[in-house]
Amino acid sequence: MSECHYIVCLREGAWQHTNRGTTSAPFTSREAAIEAAIGEARASGDPDAEVIVQESATSAATVWRSRQKEQSGS
Repeated sequence: MSECHYIVCLREGAWQHTNRGTTSAPFTSREAAIEAAIGEARASGDPDAEVIVQESATSAATVWRSRQKEQSGS
């Protein structure tokens, strides 16, 4: 399993994404934070990179995987 996870979350009223201890913020919307995280995940070159949105302390969902993207041909 890859350690290349980009976690998108709302913290202190601002959307952000984190990866390996580095935080990118603030973003004006959830969608903007997701798009930026996907861009960084693609640029990482890690074939197992993932973007995960954390909606709450107990709810998270994977919204993008690099392998999934490659398989779809996009």
